[in-house]
Amino acid sequence: MDPRLANLDKVISFSLMGFVCFSFFSISLTQISCGIGGLAWMAKCYLSKSWGKQTLPIKIPFLLFALACLVAVADAVDIQDSYKSLKRLLEILIFFWAVNCIENEEMRERLTLLLIASATLSTFVAFYGVWRADPYSLIDARAEGTMSVYMTYAGLLMFALLIASGKLIYAPKQNKWIGFASILILGCLLLTFTRQAWLGALAGLFFLIWVRKRSLLLFMPVILVVIYFVSPSPIKQRMDSLINFNDRNLQIRLDLWQGGWLVFKDHPLTGCGFKCIDAVHQDYPDPTGNIKKLRGLHNNFVQLAVDTGLFGLIYWISIWVVYFMTLFKRLTSMQVDNAYKRDTIGSAAAVFGFLVAGFFETNFYDAEVSMLLYFLMALPFTPTRSSSKEVS
Repeated sequence: MDPRLANLDKVISFSLMGFVCFSFFSISLTQISCGIGGLAWMAKCYLSKSWGKQTLPIKIPFLLFALACLVAVADAVDIQDSYKSLKRLLEILIFFWAVNCIENEEMRERLTLLLIASATLSTFVAFYGVWRADPYSLIDARAEGTMSVYMTYAGLLMFALLIASGKLIYAPKQNKWIGFASILILGCLLLTFTRQAWLGALAGLFFLIWVRKRSLLLFMPVILVVIYFVSPSPIKQRMDSLINFNDRNLQIRLDLWQGGWLVFKDHPLTGCGFKCIDAVHQDYPDPTGNIKKLRGLHNNFVQLAVDTGLFGLIYWISIWVVYFMTLFKRLTSMQVDNAYKRDTIGSAAAVFGFLVAGFFETNFYDAEVSMLLYFLMALPFTPTRSSSKEVS
């Protein structure tokens, strides 16, 4: 084997591990890891002349969405501000990098375990931060780890919790430490006080159990009641607000969505460009002042409709439709082992949780969250030792 290729394989392997480890601690180091790994991947393809052998699943929806974003920027009300967001499209390459560089089931297992371990380690930093901020009360303290925003950290913890839960549900006797890790991650997630991430995690867990064994869903209410009663009063109050339709934060979101609808009606097809709310919000009614104050619309679907119009929104939704359809086809037409099914369902649960949380937060616009999302999306498309022969 060409020693250059062997060295590039090492760089790719270390960059994947670095990406997973740093995802919970530093966006800069995470970006550096995937940047180095991506360059090493391209260099390997060039030296081995293997461009044609690369796997590119879901490429059509991704390409159409990227084109819709380009059109939205070209027709933006403020191109100078809008075009800067196009660099976020490069994050999509993380998906294809992981698909083609995670070479076998052992590497996939090692990386997912490393992700759970990294998330667990980050909880100690977060717990210490909460204690230091308010050692006797949780009212003014929200867990955020080393992230700058607690909502970002909550989104990352949600992913880790669902991947860990997938392993527990499908292989409870393996890696028993994951049970303890899941308790720490869940506790830290509760301490973020981030309700959209709670809802996403709950939806993802429901998805996992529904696919694994529907009868187990009967235990979910019991588990939720136990979690509720063992939680400190500030968390209980936050949980209670989930069913309070007069909650102030919900009313703010309704104001934002109504404002977004007014902007969308004036730019229905291609949108008004990324960050266009900054430029046009003064042209629309804003009696509460929430649109001027927050600018972001706290909903992926509304935000994308405003920024990229129907074209962008439809193509973005098509990514997830094709993703779930492809996974369903692979699981039903291939002879797959339990390890592959475990990682596939865990990945699907993480994506499902992300989409549910995205009804109340623009988590797709959060770089730390979206980068890890693309990585997790890639897991079902990596090699498995199971036979890929279709079942007749």
